[in-house]
This record gives sequence, C-alpha cells and structure tokens, in this order.
Amino acid sequence: MTPQKPTSAPTGCAAQEEELFENLRVAAWMFENEEDGRFSGSMAACHAVIRFIHQRNRGVELAGPFHRIREAFADLEKGGNPSLFSKKTVGNKERSRSPERKHYQRLAAVALEALVELDGDVKGTAREVAQRVNRWSCWGTQKVTGNTVETWRKNLKSRGGDDEFKKLVTLTLNEPNPRGTIDKLLRKGPLGEWRR
Repeated sequence: MTPQKPTSAPTGCAAQEEELFENLRVAAWMFENEEDGRFSGSMAACHAVIRFIHQRNRGVELAGPFHRIREAFADLEKGGNPSLFSKKTVGNKERSRSPERKHYQRLAAVALEALVELDGDVKGTAREVAQRVNRWSCWGTQKVTGNTVETWRKNLKSRGGDDEFKKLVTLTLNEPNPRGTIDKLLRKGPLGEWRR
C-alpha cells in the first residue's frame, strides 16, 4: 500500500518546518551538484536556518552564528580568508578586515539604531554604545568612540540600505523587550564573544 498524500497543505509551525526541510534539501543538492556548491550550498543552508529562526520568532541572537558562517562562506567564495575558518589570529596591532569584524560593527550599529528609534538621542546613545562595545574582545587595540559607531550606522543606512542591518533592527525592535535584548548584546557581546 502506498502512502496517501495529505489532502491539505500543512499550516503554521508544520508549514514552517516543511519549508525549512525543503530549503535544506535544495541546499544539500547545491552542495553536492553545483560547481561552487561548497559555498552556495553552505550559504543556502545557513539562510534556511536563519529564516526558520525568524519565522518562529526566536531571539535574534540565535541566528547570529548562522549569519557569521554565511558571511564567512561568502568571503571565502570571493577569495578572502575569514578569521572564522582560520587558526591564525590577527595580532593586536593589526586591524582585521574579516566579515566577522564587519558583523560586530553591524551589531553595534543595530544597537545604536534601535535605541535611537526608542529614545531619539543619537550623540549620547552613540557614546553609551561605544563604551559598552569597547569591552568586546574583537576590536584588539582599536578604541571605539561614539563617532565610530555613528559612522558605522550612517554607512549601513546610506549605501542603498544594508538589508541585513534593516532586518536586524526590525527584529530587535519587535522583540518582546527590545531594551533588554540590546542590553544583553551590549553586556555580553555577540555569541562568539561569550566564551572569550
């Protein structure tokens, strides 16, 4: 006896799970069959998981590692050497140009943008964000100032709009407690920082 197909499409959580599995099947096919599949398939798989996390309204921080992995694969595909896949660390005097560092800059700018949306004060908030992100170990010897964080925010908003930046700001503001989410990020740092 052959299994019967369901007469109606799944809805809600079941539909989201089906979409996740279908997207992962596509990513696995890309990984195995396309010429650049090790990059495109891996990035597609990360995107599928990110989308599922967002659909299920889970915390923004849960998607963070998948964003970093996807960006690292995109950098590898372009011939870069992302620090996420490197055993060698950048010395304290060197400034890393890695996608991970750009991700940290984006998160600081997201925190500033979301707090400005909530409070409206740019200068004072930028100084506060800078003081707190200076505790993150990713900067090496660089000192982050309020002007630095304002510049990151301005650049991400002005270049035709950075989609990832906009998405993270929206998701942060839609959290049940946006200030609590931002405070946790600024206090603990991005997920990769927690274990340092």
